Amino acid sequence: MTLHFLDEDAIRPFVRCLSFLPNLHTLQIGTARYDPPSTLLKKALGRIKLPQIKTLIIPEFAHPLLEHSHNVEDVVWVIEDVQSGPVEFFQSLMSISDSKLKRLTIPLILSGNPSRK
Repeated sequence: MTLHFLDEDAIRPFVRCLSFLPNLHTLQIGTARYDPPSTLLKKALGRIKLPQIKTLIIPEFAHPLLEHSHNVEDVVWVIEDVQSGPVEFFQSLMSISDSKLKRLTIPLILSGNPSRK
């Protein structure tokens, strides 16, 4: 499943829908030109648990999903902006107690030509 979030009105029904999909094991969230702040997703997730999710392929703003997917085994964190701070992502990753995480992949996708110094 690939989805582009635009605003809170789209995020809430999406999150609610996830809790009704017990066989969904892979969740991929695409990036948009202007990703919403992660606080919108965190607020929409509330107390929802997503134990069925085994693979997450997410951009930086979607890091709150880690805190709700305690059985995740594979995480692919897509970074599109090398200037982005990874602190919130790694804090979410560390919040998974009794983690079943087996693989963490962080591919670097550069948009445009970075200047090399």
